[in-house]
Amino acid sequence: MARPDIRARRQKVSRLSSSLWLLRAVGAYVLLQFSWWAYLLTQTGGEKAWHMVLGEGSVFAFLLVFGFVRLERGIKKERARLERERHMFMGVTHELKTPLAAVQLGLDTLRRVKLSAEDEASVLGNIQSGLKDLERRVNDMLVATRLQGLSEVKAAPFSWDEAMRSVVDRLGAHGQDRLTCPEAPKADLQVEGDRELWGLAVANLIENALKHSTGQVHVEWQCDGYLASVEVVDEGEGIAPADREQALKPFSRLTEEGEGTGLGLYLVAETVRAHGAQLEMDQKAKGGFSVRAVWPQRR
Repeated sequence: MARPDIRARRQKVSRLSSSLWLLRAVGAYVLLQFSWWAYLLTQTGGEKAWHMVLGEGSVFAFLLVFGFVRLERGIKKERARLERERHMFMGVTHELKTPLAAVQLGLDTLRRVKLSAEDEASVLGNIQSGLKDLERRVNDMLVATRLQGLSEVKAAPFSWDEAMRSVVDRLGAHGQDRLTCPEAPKADLQVEGDRELWGLAVANLIENALKHSTGQVHVEWQCDGYLASVEVVDEGEGIAPADREQALKPFSRLTEEGEGTGLGLYLVAETVRAHGAQLEMDQKAKGGFSVRAVWPQRR
């Protein structure tokens, strides 16, 4: 089912490209014809015709050009949307193969091979791990699909300190004492946005830091009523400046042995964009790497 859908999307993109060129050709032809008619009119109508061409003709030409520009922008926007959907669809089919194959292998092993209790428990553990990996990837893809082209979020007031601390507390058990954050509760100031998206974004930053570094990972957040910010600092090598733009693209991995969906930083970047915030990456002078989101508050 995947390949026909991909071909259909590719055909739609191709048809839109053809329509764009046809629109340009028609627009050029209409403008040339209009210019020719205006020239003939001025040659036979005298000074009055000149005034009519400069007045009514200019308005007509402006409206015509404005209409064609709007149509071209609309076609380009639709073509870009279809192209993003096609890449997302191809990425989804690729990303789901690995965990599905692991689960299928485990089930085939249990069905065909007589195993000891210890080996059977190990296979069941691998199946469970594969299902958890599959669930995580599907959830990431659902959020990525939701964020594509999102111009506004469903904003609701929530406590910035409570939201950040709940993420750190949830991931603390997996951090093996490597994850630290401020102990004293911050001021309970309210922000207005999508708490679920921010929670997922910060969780992705923390998980990336724990996965790609070996030292401590510190999470710091602040909110003063004008700016809300969250920063994740690790002791790893971080991302080279030349690779940072690529790292924010969907299904992007900077190493061949990378695991996961490659959607983590993309979800962070899209959440930041949808809230009108800024994402900053910085290589620390004394070693380590930080990723910081700064979110201006509307007052």
